[in-house]
Amino acid sequence: MATPKSRTYRLHLSEEGTDIFLECHHRLARISRRFIPYGVTLTVAMLLIEALDGAELSDEVHAPAVNRLTGRIEHYVGASPSLAQAAAKMLDQVEASPDGGPAMTVARLLVTAIALMSASEDSEIARAYRRVGTGVSPQDP
Repeated sequence: MATPKSRTYRLHLSEEGTDIFLECHHRLARISRRFIPYGVTLTVAMLLIEALDGAELSDEVHAPAVNRLTGRIEHYVGASPSLAQAAAKMLDQVEASPDGGPAMTVARLLVTAIALMSASEDSEIARAYRRVGTGVSPQDP
């Protein structure tokens, strides 16, 4: 049986989160000078977040910005199935919130990646985008 080339990921964003995702998408398209699928933006965001160590990742996941970007508006984004594997691996590194904050899910990790991408330098985004262009998945070194 052939491996699917894409999978749909569900994002639960607030209005602000939707705006931030679209801003990240536009920014990536401007940096790359290409029309790109939304899934590429999500993949680049995940490549940026996977560079964090466990403590940094935990801090980002529990940051107040992630709560602001999370909401009830559902968006579906097609991206590589390898994002789910990379997300599962990253979730294993995340420490529980000391105050019993929101449950850790792949959906929250995706929103965290979007938040991190919005705060990243253009040069970091360009490097991550080049990794996508070379076929490097988020779980590869």
